Amino acid sequence: MIQATNQLTEKERKAAKALISSCQNYDQTFREPYLSNMLNFDANMPSFFLYFHEGKLLGLLTVYADDEDVEVNIQVHPNHRRQGIARALYRNFERETASYPIRSVTFQTERVFLDHHPDLASHWGVVEDEETETWLGRDCTPYELELRSDVEVLLAEPSYLEAIAQLHHQAFSDEAETLEVSCRYIAEALEDSDSLLYILLKEGQVIGVCTVDLSGNNNYLYGIAVAEAYRGQGYGSYLAKSVVNHLIKHNDKSFQIAVEDDNVGAKHLYEKIGFAKQTQVVYLKQKG
Repeated sequence: MIQATNQLTEKERKAAKALISSCQNYDQTFREPYLSNMLNFDANMPSFFLYFHEGKLLGLLTVYADDEDVEVNIQVHPNHRRQGIARALYRNFERETASYPIRSVTFQTERVFLDHHPDLASHWGVVEDEETETWLGRDCTPYELELRSDVEVLLAEPSYLEAIAQLHHQAFSDEAETLEVSCRYIAEALEDSDSLLYILLKEGQVIGVCTVDLSGNNNYLYGIAVAEAYRGQGYGSYLAKSVVNHLIKHNDKSFQIAVEDDNVGAKHLYEKIGFAKQTQVVYLKQKG
C-alpha cells in the first residue's frame, strides 16, 4: 500500500528516519532527504510517498520542489529491493502530481550507490548531470573560538527578513529568480520549527547568513553566505564555528555541510575548519 501526503505525521517521520538509517548503514551513504515540504512551491502538492507492507515502511519517495524543477529521492529497505517498490513509488508520484506544473524531475543519489549499482541509470533511462556536490561531516567537538568584538552572531528575527533575503539573493539566485523568491525562502525558514536561521551582524548590518536543518539525524548547515565586500576576511569560518558551538549546547547531533564541487573556495574553507568528505551527491536527469 502506498500513502501520499504533503506532510509527515510524527509517527511517519520516525518510521522514515529509521528506514533512511537502515539504507545508509547498508549502502554507506550519508545524504539525508529533506523531510519537510516547507520550501516547496505548492504546499498542497504531495511530497512524501510511503510504501507500507504489513504495517512496516519499506519504501519512501521524497519530493523537494522549491521551483517547478523538482528533485526526487527514493529509499527502499535493503531486504526488499528488486521487488518493484521504487518503480511503484515513482509511478504513484507521477499520477498524484500530474496536475501540478512540474517542468522536470531529477533523481538524487550518491556516487557510492552508483558504483555498487552500475546499471541503475540505464534501467531508469537517466543520465548524470554535470553538477555534483560534496557532503562533508564533523563530530560535535566544540571549537576553541575567540569572540570577535566587531561582529555578532544571532538567531534571526523577522525584522531582518528583507536584509537576509537581499544577501541570499545576491549569493545564491540565478538570473531567472527574483528577490521575491528569496524572501519566500527566508520567510519559510524563519517559520519552520525544524530550521534555525543565524545571521552575522556588523555595525547593525547583516553581512552573513547560515541556515540549519534540524529535521534529520545530523545538524545540516546550508545556505552559508557572506556579503561580497566582506569575503576573505575570516567572517565565513567565524560564522560557521559560532553556529556549531551554539548547536552543541542544544543537541548532541553531528554536523553536515554540502558544497557544490565547482565551489573550490567554500570546500577549502570547510575542510580547513575540520569538516571531512563523506560522500559525493550525484543528480540523474531524464534523457532529453
